[in-house]
Amino acid sequence: MRMLALGGVAGPALIAVVVLVAASLRPDYSHVAQFISELGATGTPNAALMNYGGFVPGGLLLAVFALALARALPRSRLTIVSAALVAAFGCGVATSGVVSCDPGCPQTGGSLQNLIHDRIAPLSFLCLIVAAGMLGTRFRSLPGWRALGAYSLVTSAVGLGLLIALAGSLETRVWTGLWQRLLVATLFLWCAIVGHRLFGASSDEPGAG
Repeated sequence: MRMLALGGVAGPALIAVVVLVAASLRPDYSHVAQFISELGATGTPNAALMNYGGFVPGGLLLAVFALALARALPRSRLTIVSAALVAAFGCGVATSGVVSCDPGCPQTGGSLQNLIHDRIAPLSFLCLIVAAGMLGTRFRSLPGWRALGAYSLVTSAVGLGLLIALAGSLETRVWTGLWQRLLVATLFLWCAIVGHRLFGASSDEPGAG
């Protein structure tokens, strides 16, 4: 079960690497202005690389990380709900690779698949933002995890602020890619740190430092 915790490290790392590789194959792609999902948009060059080399396996690894959270931390309703929200985020990431957006990821119009994709993304981010906040509260009551409690609460607050900034940029598409990358980096870093901590935790005394 401890090995599953590394999904929180491997999933974000895999997606980050594939994003960089896929973007390097498109000289006109802008990390500052464009969505990450545009690298996997339907009918665009190397979309399969982003979708099936990054989003799908990376999302599944994050879902596995959620299972490790549920099993490794002391059982409580807060733990179970938080782990379920992390799993929802991972499944949302994986689904976004299967149900890709139209070229340019338009926020209005487009295909049914584009509409579904556009609804999945913000809900998935919100799930992880809420989960980080809930686990921050949970961590503060667990010996050995209190330092991650404050960090998780800050991550949740910063993530919410970045999600709002991202939403506010959708009409003008000014800095949209930058806001999204800052949001993803904030949340992925949290997954990696918590995943690493879970991996190092004693299997005999889960939750103890």
